[in-house]
Amino acid sequence: MERICFFNWVLLVGLLGCFCVVVEGLGVNWGTMATHKLPPETVVQMLKDNGIQKVKLFDADDSTMKALAGSGMEVMVAIPNDQLAVMTNYKRAKEWVQRNVTRYSFNNGGVNIK
Repeated sequence: MERICFFNWVLLVGLLGCFCVVVEGLGVNWGTMATHKLPPETVVQMLKDNGIQKVKLFDADDSTMKALAGSGMEVMVAIPNDQLAVMTNYKRAKEWVQRNVTRYSFNNGGVNIK
């Protein structure tokens, strides 16, 4: 009986050890396709209040990007699926980046795009 208890204890300690992982930062995905959207400023404040440091956007909505400006959060902007096909054209891809990324990444208070 003692052997079984010891084995269970060793197994429990081993399993708990697997869950001890160092996390560099906590992030979330933020999509804007919803029937009842919250104002982006509210979402950014909720993320900050909960210690969220990284955000992945599924589109570069203007109001979302403006709300993230100056927040200090790391932002990753994804190209929407319906626009992927046209990104094979260098000129269109460059215009998309200018319109959706570069214009928000100004110094002091811009969006921290990674």
